[in-house]
Amino acid sequence: MNKDSVYAIVDLETTGTNVQKGDRIIQFGCVLVQHGQIIDQLAFDVNPERSVPSAILQLTHLTTKRLAVAPYFEDVATTIRQLLQQTVFVAHNVNFDYPFLNAELQRVGQPALNLAAIDTVELAQVLLPTAISYRLRDLTKLLAIEHTNPHQADSDALVTAKLFIALTQRLAQLPLVTRQALAKCAVYAVRQTSDYFDYYAQQSAGKLPDYLYISHGLALRKKRTATTRLTVPTKNYPQTDAEKKHYLQPLLKWRKTQGKMMDAIYFNFTHEQPQPLILEAATGLGKSLGYLLPFSFLLQGKRQLVVSTATAVLQAQFVQQTVPLLNQLLDMNLTAAIVKSPQHYIDLAKFKQALQTTDRLKPVQLLKMQLLVWLTMTTTGDFTELHLANYQAPLFAQICHYNQDIVSAEAPFAADDFWRAARQRQQQADVLVTNHAFLSQHAVDTTFFPKESYLVVDEAQQFPAAATKASGHQLMGDTITLLLKHLHQLLAGNSAQTTLAKLVEAAPLVHYTVMSLDYGLSEFEQLLIHLQGQLNESFMQPLTSSQRAGGYFEQVLDNHALANWLQENRGSCRKLYQLLNNCLLLSNKLSSQLLMQQVQWLKSEQKIWLTFNQYVQGLVTLRQQLQTVFTLLNQPDQGQLVWLTLKDNGDVASLALHLSRLDIAPISQQLLTHFAPPVFTGATLSVDHRFTYFKQSMGVMATQFVEKRFASPFRYKRQAALFAVTDGPGVREATTDDYAAYVAQALVQLLQHNHRQTLVLFNSLQMITAVYRMLLQTELPKYHEIFAQGVTGSKERIIKRFGISERGILLGTGSFWAGIDLPKKALEQVIIARLPFAAPNDALTKARYQKIEQAHQNPFFKAALPQATLKLRQGFGRLIRTSSDYGVLVILDKRIMATNYGKRMLKALPTSLPKTAVSLSELGSQVAQFFAAKV
Repeated sequence: MNKDSVYAIVDLETTGTNVQKGDRIIQFGCVLVQHGQIIDQLAFDVNPERSVPSAILQLTHLTTKRLAVAPYFEDVATTIRQLLQQTVFVAHNVNFDYPFLNAELQRVGQPALNLAAIDTVELAQVLLPTAISYRLRDLTKLLAIEHTNPHQADSDALVTAKLFIALTQRLAQLPLVTRQALAKCAVYAVRQTSDYFDYYAQQSAGKLPDYLYISHGLALRKKRTATTRLTVPTKNYPQTDAEKKHYLQPLLKWRKTQGKMMDAIYFNFTHEQPQPLILEAATGLGKSLGYLLPFSFLLQGKRQLVVSTATAVLQAQFVQQTVPLLNQLLDMNLTAAIVKSPQHYIDLAKFKQALQTTDRLKPVQLLKMQLLVWLTMTTTGDFTELHLANYQAPLFAQICHYNQDIVSAEAPFAADDFWRAARQRQQQADVLVTNHAFLSQHAVDTTFFPKESYLVVDEAQQFPAAATKASGHQLMGDTITLLLKHLHQLLAGNSAQTTLAKLVEAAPLVHYTVMSLDYGLSEFEQLLIHLQGQLNESFMQPLTSSQRAGGYFEQVLDNHALANWLQENRGSCRKLYQLLNNCLLLSNKLSSQLLMQQVQWLKSEQKIWLTFNQYVQGLVTLRQQLQTVFTLLNQPDQGQLVWLTLKDNGDVASLALHLSRLDIAPISQQLLTHFAPPVFTGATLSVDHRFTYFKQSMGVMATQFVEKRFASPFRYKRQAALFAVTDGPGVREATTDDYAAYVAQALVQLLQHNHRQTLVLFNSLQMITAVYRMLLQTELPKYHEIFAQGVTGSKERIIKRFGISERGILLGTGSFWAGIDLPKKALEQVIIARLPFAAPNDALTKARYQKIEQAHQNPFFKAALPQATLKLRQGFGRLIRTSSDYGVLVILDKRIMATNYGKRMLKALPTSLPKTAVSLSELGSQVAQFFAAKV
C-alpha cells in the first residue's frame, strides 16, 4: 500500500451466506477510492440461476422478475476481475465478501483474486472505540453518512466507501505515537488491515492538536481543569410561578406540578427544622429538574448534593443532560461528578506495561488498539465509555485500578492518572452522582460522601432491592465446582487434550509449577467438599419437599447453631483460605512463566493461556468472597439472613452458602444520620395513595416524613391504551415451557406485521431464554432485531443498541421494568408476559413473609401485592415519556382481568388510561386500530 493505492470498496448481496452449498451473488457494487476521493463506481444485478428466499427479496427490494433479466455471473466475471486488478479490496466484513467473490470467480473458470484486503468492521472497532454497534447502518448514522437504500449493493458500497474515507482521515489525524503503537498491536488484524496501520505509522508526525498531549509515550486528551465549588448564587430562588416561568420558558414547557415539587424541597430546607421528604413525582413531571433546581440555590458553595440513581445509564444521563440543562436555564456553572469504584478506571502505568508485550491472541491485541485510540478521546478514563458487551477480558483486570488509594505524586503518570482526577472532580463538584448499590455500601464513608451533604435518592422504589442485592454473598456451589473442574482440565487434563502441562514439558521448572498448582487446587477442592459435607450433615438432613424451590432444597440457618458450627470448624476454614491463597501465588508465578513460553506457541495454544488467566480471575474473586463471608459470619447481625441451598438430587458439591441482609433498616438509618434529611423520590412510591409499603421496605416506619404526591401532566386517554389478553393459559396450570410457548406465539401474532419498537417484560431470565430460543425458530428475526437480557449482551449495551434500532424487540427483566427512558418511536409497545409477582419460594422472600405472619398479617396483601402493583406501574411508566408519545401496553396474563387482586392492580394505573379486554386473535387488529387513529 502506498499513497497512490486505489481502494476497491465492494459489497455483495447474495441468496445466503454459504457459497459452498449453492448460494449465489444477486448484486455487485463497487466504489473506487484514491487519495481520499471517490473516483469511480459500478453496480449491477446478477441472475443467480436459482430461487431467492422471500426474506432476501424483501430485504434487498429486488424481484424475481428483475433478476430474471439480469446478466449471469459468468457474463460479468471478466469485468469484475478487470475492475479489481491492482486494487486493495475493502469490505465491511471482508472475510465474507472476498472469499465469496473468489469462490464465484473460480466457479465460472476465472482465477481467484490475489489482492491485499482491508476490513472496515475492524477499522471501525479500532478507530471508533466508543461506538455502540459496528453494523453498517449504525456506523453511518453515527457519522451522519446518508444511507438511502440499505441492503442494496450500490448503496452499501457507496456508504462503505464514505465510511472508509472517514476512518482513514481519523487514522491519519492520530498522533504519531498512537499510530506507531497501533501498528505494533495490529499483527493479527484481518488480512492486510495490519499493513494499512503500518503504512500510516510511517507517515510524518504532523502538528499535535491543542487538545492532546504526550506523556510517557502515550497520547492523551487534556482533562478539563477542575474548578472550585459553586459560589453563592447571585440570583434569588424563584418563589412565584411567574419567576419560575422566566427561568424555564421558552426552552421548557411549564408544569405547575413541577413548580410545586421545587417549592416543597426549597422551603423544607430553608425551614429551621427540615424534615426528610418522600415525594412521588409522576412520569412526565420533570422530576430531575424538579429537585436539582431548588438544591442549586441551597448549596451555597458550602455543601455537596449527592444524587443516587438506579443505573449507570441514569447516572450518565443526569451528568450529561440534566446538569448542563440547569446551567443553561439559570446561567450557572454547577459541576457534577460520577462516584463509582476505582475498578472502572484505567491505570495508565499498567496499560503502558501491557503494551510492552505482544499477545498472540487477536482479541487482546484488538482491545489494546481500541484503548490506544480511546485515550485520545476520553477525559475520564472510565471503561464504561467503551460500550463493550462485557468487561471480563483478563486485560481489564491487568490495567484497572484496584483500590481507593491515590497514586503518589512521584509515580509515573501521576499527573495523568484518571482515578486521581476522578477523586479531585468528586471533591470539587457541587453534585455527586452515584448508584444505589454503591451508596448502600459507602453511605457513611466520608472519602466519598461528606457528612451533612444533601441527599436525593432518585428512583427510590428500587433502593431496597439494590441495597439487598449489594449486601448479598454466595460461597461454594456449582460455580466453584465448575471453575475447579475447568482449571484441572486446563492444567493437566487427560491424554486426549492439549494442556498446559503438555505445552511446557520441555521446560521442567514451568512444568513443576503447573503440577504444583494442579495439586494445590486438588487439596483446596478436597477441603471444600469436606466442609460442604459437614454443613450438609449439620443443617440439611432430613430435608422435606416443602424446602424444595426451583430444583434446590433451601434451609435457613439459626444464628446460634451457625456460630457453634463455625467454632468447631474454625481451623478448617482458615486452612481453606490459606490453600486458596497459595494457589493464587502459584497462579501468578505460572502466568509470568507462561508469558515467556507463549512466544513459541501456535495461536490455538495461545487461547489456553488466555483461558487460564480468565480462570485465575475467578480464583481472585473467590478469595475475596471467602474473606468477606468469613468476616460476616464471625460478626453476627440480626438483620442478616444466612441459608444453604442444595440440588434436589442431593449432590453435596452443589451445596452453597448464602448471606444477605433481611431488611435494610440499618442502611436507611445511615442515610438519615450521615446526610442532611434525605429526599426520597420516584414515579412509583405509593400504593393506594399511601407510602406505607415504601416505608416498610426501607425500614423507616418510625421516621417522620413530609409526604407529597405530584400528578402526571400526560393525557393518557389520548396517548395510550391497555389491552389485556383474556384467553391465555392459567399461570398455575401451565408449565414453564407451555407458558413460554404461549408468550412466543403471542409475540409472533402481534409483531409479524407490526414493526414498532417493543419492550417485553418478564419476571425471570429463565423465561427470557426460553422465549428467545423459540422466537429464533420463527420468521420474526428476519424483520426484527431481537435483544435478550442475559443472552445477547450486557444490560447497558442492549439498551443502547435497542435505542438506535428501528424494529427492535427487547426481552428484559429486573431493572428493565424501571429507570429506562426511550421516548417517541424508540419505544411504542410494552408487553407484560406475566404479572410481576416475586417468586414466593426463595429464602429471602419466605423469611420476610414469615416475619409478616409472625405479626399476624397476610404476606400477600402486606407485601406481595403492593410490590407487584408498584412494578406494574413502573412497567407502564416505560411507555409514555413525553407529551407527544403514543403507545400500547399489552398484558398477556389473564389474571389481570379474572381475579380481584388483578383488578385491584389495574386500578393503580392512571384512571384515564383506556383498558380493553381482548382475545389473542383480536389483539393484533386492536393494536393496529389504535396506531392508525394516531396517524
